[in-house]
Amino acid sequence: MALSINAISGPYSGQWSAEFLGVTEDGYELEHTFYSEPIRGDNMGDSIQDEVHRGADVYVNFTCMEFGAVSAVDNVGAPSSSPFWPIGNSGFNAVGANGTVGAMGDSRGEYSDVLVLTALTGTPAAAFPATITFPNAVLAANFPIRTLYASRVRRVPMRMICYPYAGGTGSVNQYTAAIYWYTTT
Repeated sequence: MALSINAISGPYSGQWSAEFLGVTEDGYELEHTFYSEPIRGDNMGDSIQDEVHRGADVYVNFTCMEFGAVSAVDNVGAPSSSPFWPIGNSGFNAVGANGTVGAMGDSRGEYSDVLVLTALTGTPAAAFPATITFPNAVLAANFPIRTLYASRVRRVPMRMICYPYAGGTGSVNQYTAAIYWYTTT
């Protein structure tokens, strides 16, 4: 009898700010980092007996292989910004975003936009999940974007942080389960 496994594979395409990000070198890597406060009691010395949930960070890592596609992306919320230059146009400065200083003190969240990953139809990945939508994705802080200008493929490594999104209508309740980092279909 042959051994069977339930392996899932298949390529995904990505869009940020409703613009195609181009081909990636090795797909998209979703990363979660959970935080907690350890609970220790003198009855067990330094042993962690439980933990209090203290949030999480969600990142998406990938390497773009089509420099022209990713450099042309224009963030709808912040004119003339691209995924690898998220500070965008300061709002009072008419020059383009790439290469400009931006406004000091701006909230980085205002330059975030929707990142959607879509599985290629007909692959095992198409239903596991078919799409992953991150409503508030932006270039992660302190992540260096290195672009090689040479006679080689211009790879653009990316690390996007996905800020939590408060769903629902009306005033935002910051202490509700309706807050999420991404959704899947």
